[in-house]
Amino acid sequence: MTTTNETTLTALRAEFPEFRIWLEQLSGHNRFIARRQRPGTGLHTVVTSDPAELRAALALSAAARTPHQSSPDTTPSLTPGMP
Repeated sequence: MTTTNETTLTALRAEFPEFRIWLEQLSGHNRFIARRQRPGTGLHTVVTSDPAELRAALALSAAARTPHQSSPDTTPSLTPGMP
């Protein structure tokens, strides 16, 4: 494993601790693999040769799980007589 790959893995692991992340080398090709460590819904496993693609997929998954700050609820009430 090259120093660049080690640095990349260290950074990815620090950024996404909820995933187990490792590198497999097969026939001279690198594959970055991330697998969620806990059961649940959402992204489970990502396999790619591009660490930027892995980071983007994991970041998108993290954003989907994070509750978003929203404006006050403006949904109309379904209860008659209630504002």
